[in-house]
Amino acid sequence: MRKRLIFLCGPNGVGKTALCREILRRTPGSAYVDSDPLRQTNPFVLSDETGPAIQKNLSCVLTNYLQCPAVDTVLFSYGLHGRRREIFEGVLEDLAGQSYRFFPFLLTCGEAENVRRMRLDGRDEARIERALRVSRAAYDDVPYPKIDVTHLSVPEGAALILTRCAL
Repeated sequence: MRKRLIFLCGPNGVGKTALCREILRRTPGSAYVDSDPLRQTNPFVLSDETGPAIQKNLSCVLTNYLQCPAVDTVLFSYGLHGRRREIFEGVLEDLAGQSYRFFPFLLTCGEAENVRRMRLDGRDEARIERALRVSRAAYDDVPYPKIDVTHLSVPEGAALILTRCAL
């Protein structure tokens, strides 16, 4: 069986991490690559200097899991807003030599639900306002299949994604 790379993207607070964790829980032989720990610097600045290191971190961890015999499904969530999109495109180029089926999804939800989720995550109002202004609009041109998670629980969203990724 060929490996699966399930990629979830979407605005801040839409539920990418929660869905990846639920899919990981439900899927034996899976691994989850959370980009947050792979791009932590103090201060965090996505620049010409830090971007290549972040790309390499992501590419290396994804490659390691794609090459691991015990892993059949790799889950990866990442925001594509700002300069992150060019890093993600570089990661896909770095993975070109790997054998996997790519299952990308764009998660969406209504604005009120997005705000509710970000508040539940403990995000401050300034960060929420910035996410609404910048993060949501950054996905208007993303060509991946959309899943509106506004009225889906985490288990329902995970089940839907896994159904769409069945080999």
